Order: sequence, then C-alpha cells, then structure tokens
Amino acid sequence: MSHHEDFKDSTGAGQVSLVIIAMLAFPLLPMLMGWFTMLR
Repeated sequence: MSHHEDFKDSTGAGQVSLVIIAMLAFPLLPMLMGWFTMLR
C-alpha cells in the first residue's frame, strides 16, 4: 500500500497540479487578455 501510494504520489502530483492550474487558468484567460488590452 505504501509503495503504491508513494509511486502514485511521485508521478501524479505534477499532473494533478497541472490539471488544477489549467482549470483555474482557462476561465481566467479571457479576463487576463481583456486586462492586457485595456492596459495597452
């Protein structure tokens, strides 16, 4: 159990963080682009 959990954690932590960042970033991309166009 511990060996499998360590293996899953070492390989899946990056993917989980990337998925969370993507889920947070994609809805914010239009707002960020709007801010960039307004600031120019």
